[in-house]
Amino acid sequence: MAITQFNSREWLNKLQYGKISESEKEVLRACIKATYKDEQLNELMQRHWDSMSQMEQAEGADLSLIQTKLLSFIAKDQSRSNRWLTNWKTNLMRIAAVLFIPLLLVSSFLLYTVFQQNQSGSGQVVMQEVIATPGSRVHFTLPDKTEVWLNSASKLEFPVAIGEQKKRIVKLSGQGYFKVASDKNRPFVVETGELNIQVLGTSFDVSNYANDLQFNATLEEGKIALLTPSGKEIAQLVPGQQASLNKSTHQFSIEKVNTRLITSWKDGQLIFDDTALPEVIQQLERWYNCEIELQEGVSTSEYSFKATIQDETLGEVLKMIELSTPLKTKQINRNVTIWAE
Repeated sequence: MAITQFNSREWLNKLQYGKISESEKEVLRACIKATYKDEQLNELMQRHWDSMSQMEQAEGADLSLIQTKLLSFIAKDQSRSNRWLTNWKTNLMRIAAVLFIPLLLVSSFLLYTVFQQNQSGSGQVVMQEVIATPGSRVHFTLPDKTEVWLNSASKLEFPVAIGEQKKRIVKLSGQGYFKVASDKNRPFVVETGELNIQVLGTSFDVSNYANDLQFNATLEEGKIALLTPSGKEIAQLVPGQQASLNKSTHQFSIEKVNTRLITSWKDGQLIFDDTALPEVIQQLERWYNCEIELQEGVSTSEYSFKATIQDETLGEVLKMIELSTPLKTKQINRNVTIWAE
C-alpha cells in the first residue's frame, strides 16, 4: 500500500488515548515498518501492533503502557537470543524514536532494560531504567499507575512487572517526585542507598544526588515512613515536613517546610524565596546543565535571592543576578563565572 504523510504528534496522541481509527493504525504501522528494515525489529513491532486491540488498557492508555508492552516483547526475545541481547539497546532506542515522539518533544531521556537474577533463584527479573539527562526533566507513569517526575541528571530503576509484585520496589539516584498509586496490600518502597521510603499511597519528593551532602525527603500528601537500608523504621512524616540526613555526620532532622519551594521543579519552575547563593547556584547548574564558578569570597557571601524562574534563559537569569546584587557574571558556552567587584 502507498504510505501517505501523517501528523506524527496528532496520530500518536490518538494512539495514546485509544482514539486512532483502523485505517490510521494501518498507515502508521506501515510507516514504522517501512522506516526500519531490521527483520527482528519489524517482527517485534508487528506483534506489539497486533496486540494493541486486545490490550485491556488500550482505552485511555498512556505512553508508559505502550512502552511497557514493548519491553515485555523485547525481554522475551532477549532470553532466547544471544544475538538480540547484544543489540537490544540500539533496537529499543530506534523503537523509542518512533513511538515516544510527544515525550521527546518536551523532555530528554534515556530508556533501557537490564536483567537481574531473581533472589528466589527462579529466573531473571526484567528491570527498566529511565534517566533524565542533565538539563532535562522527565514525567512518566509506572505500570502500577504511580506517577514519577525525575529532575535533571536523575535515574529510576524498577521492575517491568512492578504492577504484579507484592512489594513495589524502585531505586532512585538524584531527585524524584512520586505520586504513588494507592494499594493497601502492596507497599511502595523507594530505595536511595541512604534511607528508604515506604508508602501505600501518597505524594512526596526525594533528593539524593551523589555529590550532595544531604539526603532530603519532603512529604506533600499522605504519610511516609523512613527506613534504614536494613528495614528499621526511624521516623514517619506528616504533610509539610522534610526529613534531612547529613551524609557526612549522619545527623538526622525533621522540620516544617514550604513544600511548594521544594517541589516546583516538577511543574517547570524554580522558586527561590530568600534562598542562599550556594543553593541557588547548585539548582541553576542542574537546571541549565552548566558549570558555575564562584570566585573567592563570593561563595561565603550572605547574598540571597527571591525569584521564580520558568522560561528564562541562563543569560537572562545571570542578568537578573547582576541587577539585584553587586555581583558580576561572565558566560562562555556552558561555563559561568561569578565575582564581586
